[in-house]
Amino acid sequence: MLPRHRCAIVAVLCCLAVPAFAQVTIPEEYDKLIKHRDAITPMGADDFGGRIDLATGGFSIVQTDIDLPGNNGLQVRVGRTFSPGSASHGDGHFGRWDMDIPYLHGTFFGLGTALANWTVAATSGPNQQKRCSLFGPPPAVVIQGGIFDADEYWQGNMLHLPGGSEQELLLAPGTPGSAPTDGHAYPVSTQLGAVARCLASLDPTSQSGSQGEGFEVVMPDGTVYTFDHMVVRYMAGIKKGQPGPVMLKAQSGGLRTAVADPGGPTPNVAVNYVMPRQEVFLYPTRVTDRFGNTVTYNWSASNPWRLLQIVASDGRQLDFSYPTGDPDSYQIVSITDGTRTWSYGSGVTLPDGSKWTYSFGNLVLARPRPSGVTCDLIANVDGNTYTASITAPSGATMTYSISPRLFGRSNVWRECIHYTDGVENPREPYMFAGLAVTSRTLTGPGLPAAGLTWTYAYGPANQCWAPASVIYPGAGAVLCTSSSPNVRTTTVTTPDGAVSRYSYGNRFNDNEGLLVKEEHGLSGGSALRVVEYEYGSPDAAPYAALSGYSARNLGDYSITSRSRPRRKVVTTQQGRTFTWEVATGCNGNPYCFDEYARPTKVMKKSGGTP
Repeated sequence: MLPRHRCAIVAVLCCLAVPAFAQVTIPEEYDKLIKHRDAITPMGADDFGGRIDLATGGFSIVQTDIDLPGNNGLQVRVGRTFSPGSASHGDGHFGRWDMDIPYLHGTFFGLGTALANWTVAATSGPNQQKRCSLFGPPPAVVIQGGIFDADEYWQGNMLHLPGGSEQELLLAPGTPGSAPTDGHAYPVSTQLGAVARCLASLDPTSQSGSQGEGFEVVMPDGTVYTFDHMVVRYMAGIKKGQPGPVMLKAQSGGLRTAVADPGGPTPNVAVNYVMPRQEVFLYPTRVTDRFGNTVTYNWSASNPWRLLQIVASDGRQLDFSYPTGDPDSYQIVSITDGTRTWSYGSGVTLPDGSKWTYSFGNLVLARPRPSGVTCDLIANVDGNTYTASITAPSGATMTYSISPRLFGRSNVWRECIHYTDGVENPREPYMFAGLAVTSRTLTGPGLPAAGLTWTYAYGPANQCWAPASVIYPGAGAVLCTSSSPNVRTTTVTTPDGAVSRYSYGNRFNDNEGLLVKEEHGLSGGSALRVVEYEYGSPDAAPYAALSGYSARNLGDYSITSRSRPRRKVVTTQQGRTFTWEVATGCNGNPYCFDEYARPTKVMKKSGGTP
C-alpha cells in the first residue's frame, strides 16, 4: 500500500445559521462505510427488482422501464432505484425513486449551491474544485465551532452504473496499466479496471454555483462516459455532541488513542453540533464507444435537474415530460420513444395500459438508529419492522419485511474516541447496525392464500478486537482468540422448506465481505451440497498493479480497493468432490490471472465415490 497522507483545510463558517433538516449521528452511518460493494458481494435478485445483499441483508429495488435495442452496444435505457430511508434526502426524478442512469456521486458539506460542491482538501480555494486532478477526500469543515473531519460525514465517491452497480472511485497507482496511451493523465481508477481523466470545466447547464472539473471515465471495453453535469440535493445532516474531529495521537507500543479537540467558539446550538450536507451528482452529457457511436444526454438550461432527451447516433431517442406550470419540478411525468409512452404517478403505467404499483409506507423513514453505543458495544437497535410491497401488472404482489440487525467484524484495531461530553465511540467499528431483509412474501392469482414466503435469518455478529490493540477493554468488549470465527452467516429458507446457509468473511482487511461457503439442503448438521471458495492475494501480480487506493480512512476501504479474484472453488455433493481452480506458474506469476484479475488458465477435476 502507498503511504496514506491526508491534507485537509478548514472551511470556517462559525456564524452561519443552520436550518432545520433531518439529522443522523455518526454511528448511524457506520454501515455506509462497510458496504461490501458489489465487486465484493454478489446480490440475489427477484423478478420484482428486489435485491438483497446476503452478507448484511441490505435491500434495494432496481427496475428497468425502457431499454431500446440498437445497432451498437450503447444503452438507451431508463430505470429506477429505491433504497430504504429515502426520506433522508431530497426526492429523485421519480419521487422516492432515483433515476437509474450512469452518474458519479458523493456526500459533501452544503447549505445551497453557493456553499456546496464536490470539493477536495487543498491549500487554496480554486484547487478545492480540482476534484479530478487532485482527487482525494473533502476538507474538514468548521461550522458554529464544531469541526467535522471528512471521515465523519463522507463515505467516498462512487461510480453508479445502470442495474444498481456501484464502484468506488480510487486514487490511481501512478499511470494505471489499463489506461489508454493517449497522452492524458489518469489520476482516478476503480477496482474493476475503469480509469478517469479530467475535464477542465463543467457543462454550462449545471446547477447554478457549480464549478471546477468534470470526469471522463474510460471503461475496460473502451466506452467513455463524460460526467460533467452537476446538480445537488439535500441529505440528512450529521450531528455530534462535541466540537472536535477524530484527532489521533501515537502511544507507546504502537497503540493510538483518539481524543476530541475542544477548539472553536461556543456553538450556536442547543445540544449538538450539526453539519448540513448535500449529495452531489455528476450526470453524463455523452457516452462514446470505441467505434465512435454516441449517446447524448440533453439537460435543461433553466432547470438543471431536468433530463430532456437521450439521443443515440443510431436514431434511438427518448423524450422526457415534466409537470406543466411548475418550472421548478423535476418529477418525470412521462417518457416516450416516439411511438410508445410510459407514464409515472402513483405507479408506472406501461404503453399497453398495464401498471406497476408500489407501497413503501414507513420504509422511506427507515434507519437502524443504534443506541447505547460505546467503543465496545451497541446495546440496542430500532425495534421497528418496515415493509414495502410491489404489485406487478399480473396482479402478483411481493411484500418485503425489513428490520435493523447488528453485524460484526473481526480482528479490528481498537481505537476509542473519548469525547468531552462523556460519549465514547469507536473510530473503526467492530460492530455496526444495518437494515436487513427478514422475509419476502409473494401473493396473487393462482397462489396459496397465505402466499409463498422466503425468510432470512442472520447469525451472531461475531465481532472481536485484534488482541494487540486492547489494553483496558471496556464493558462488553470481545477480543479475538485462535478459535474466534472470521465469518458471519445468513440462512435462507424457501417456501418449500429448503434451507441454505451462506458464510461471508468478516475479518478486517482480509476476507471482509467475501462469500467463503454455501451450504444447501441443510438438515441438522449436514448439507446435501457444499460449495467452498478460496481467493487470490490482493497483492499478487499482475493484477495488483492496477489496484487503486481508497481516499477513505475508515470502513472497508482497503479490501474494496483491491482485487480478490476467486482462485479455487470446491463443490461437494452426494459423496463426490468437484474442483475448479486457477492454474499456477503462468509468466512467472503465482497464478494464471491477467491484469484484470481474470483467469487465463483453469483446471477442473472430480473425485470420490458416487
